Amino acid sequence: MGPVHARRRRWALALIALGLLALALAALPFALRAAGRFLVVADPLEPSDAIVVMDGGRPAREVEAAALYRRGLAPRVVLSLGRDPMPVARRLAGEPPLQEQSARALVHAGVPPDAVVRIRREAENTREELAIVREWAEHAGLRRVILVTSPHHTRRVRLIWDAHHQAHVAALVHPTPYEPFDPTRWWRARRTLEKGLHELFGVLHFLVGSPLPTFER
Repeated sequence: MGPVHARRRRWALALIALGLLALALAALPFALRAAGRFLVVADPLEPSDAIVVMDGGRPAREVEAAALYRRGLAPRVVLSLGRDPMPVARRLAGEPPLQEQSARALVHAGVPPDAVVRIRREAENTREELAIVREWAEHAGLRRVILVTSPHHTRRVRLIWDAHHQAHVAALVHPTPYEPFDPTRWWRARRTLEKGLHELFGVLHFLVGSPLPTFER
């Protein structure tokens, strides 16, 4: 192979590589939008026995749960209990516990205090939280609940509930509109990028049955 031929071959390979890179870059926005849409689940709502506020995302989840309550979709709003990463600092600062903050937000948004139910068993992650919610719902004799959470969190909630709990207690998964997450632009802001990537890895962790420690919320 002569030097001219070798040079032409290198140029051809470089052009092919650039073409493939250009195609990948052109396809990336479509793939990211598809991933964003995949993450967000919004089940059609029906009258249910309880509205469950998944821990986290305060006060966006509570505000939407209160709105669903005012629409008459359920007679009670249930607060799950996630692990507080800094309870001592919160207590020393004079702040109420996180679950109490959620309860106050619900009451402020129009839910009567006697319609607010607190689950007292603490969960470490989403999977534990849903197991505790299902156990509580079964014990209370409930047939269907509405699970309110952040938009980017809904797919993982739906997958876990379908796999382990839907046969026992039916659930409708509902995203709060008060927490920003645009599935068509989620990668353009650092906060939603972090949330989106966290959830994509969380879904993957659940689907492949990873031996790593349970994926945290």
